Amino acid sequence: MAKQNLEPLNIGSVSRGALLELFEANVLKVAQNIADPATDAEATRTITLKLKFKPDADRRALKVTATAQCALASISPHESRAYIGKDDSGKVYLFDRDPRQDVLFEPPAVDQNVINFNKSTN
Repeated sequence: MAKQNLEPLNIGSVSRGALLELFEANVLKVAQNIADPATDAEATRTITLKLKFKPDADRRALKVTATAQCALASISPHESRAYIGKDDSGKVYLFDRDPRQDVLFEPPAVDQNVINFNKSTN
């Protein structure tokens, strides 16, 4: 009986290539996270590849488990202001503009001479 030409275990053959697939899937997540304008551009992202080796009792074989964890940049915080106001009954509300501030300019009136091309004229 001829002996097989065996290759020693390497990074590409662990779990029949699953470790490389885990890396490729997570590096894509990193790229998408970096491209997302809602994240901090200079934040560090990490991919952790972990191999666990659990030998059998006879020490002749072992179970190899490959996992990957990805730490991405979180969404950048957005800060704004809100204003507190009360109605006549004392009920409290939050507003995006200060209710005590007078309107300086009225919004422009709609010009009646403008043709609306989106409106159906049947």
